[in-house]
Amino acid sequence: MSNVADREAPPAKQAVGREVRRLTGSVQEFLARLVEGKTVLDVGCADHSVSREASDSWLHKHLARSARFILGVDILESEAAELRRRGYNVISGDATTIALDRRFDVVVAGEIIEHVGAPAALVASLARHLNQEGRLALTTPHAFFALHFLESVFCSPAKRWNEQHVTWYCPSTLGNLLRRNGLDVEESYYFTRSRKLRWIMKALHIPCYGFLASSILVIARRKIP
Repeated sequence: MSNVADREAPPAKQAVGREVRRLTGSVQEFLARLVEGKTVLDVGCADHSVSREASDSWLHKHLARSARFILGVDILESEAAELRRRGYNVISGDATTIALDRRFDVVVAGEIIEHVGAPAALVASLARHLNQEGRLALTTPHAFFALHFLESVFCSPAKRWNEQHVTWYCPSTLGNLLRRNGLDVEESYYFTRSRKLRWIMKALHIPCYGFLASSILVIARRKIP
């Protein structure tokens, strides 16, 4: 696909026939390299609130700087409208049913599938918007992150999880969902969103093992008949 993966750490364990690798840098930097010079559809681009635009961790900003063309989609109409007012190419729509008049080199779905009640419909919709050689890059919280277990034991139910999340995934289950909906998994990654945790792991020369991974990233493409 690209030489991006070649610059990452060695593979981790196997997951349903695919190696789960480990990102050594931020997911924003990784995905910005992946979409460089390409046409991109960024689904769920508002990331809950336009206030995220001010943060360096806001993914859409990194993608927009790198892509040749980018269109953002978000179900929150008010947030999409405000982003348009700020100069971003963003529309509002439901990613599980939206039908655009073009296909893209890369479709990015960052931290959205765990919010969706019909994940198969979402994946099928995203796949329909890929061109022949296109790639889907999808991230989601990792079910087996150690902190999630500790939270389940020591935190009150009201403080444990994001109240909008409806499901958990690991590389195996996410890969199965993608394959059942017309996509082949090419690469899977463990990563953490925490800068502090990345710094600690780098200082101690510790790879991002699965139990340290707050999130997973899967890159897939449409199945070739």
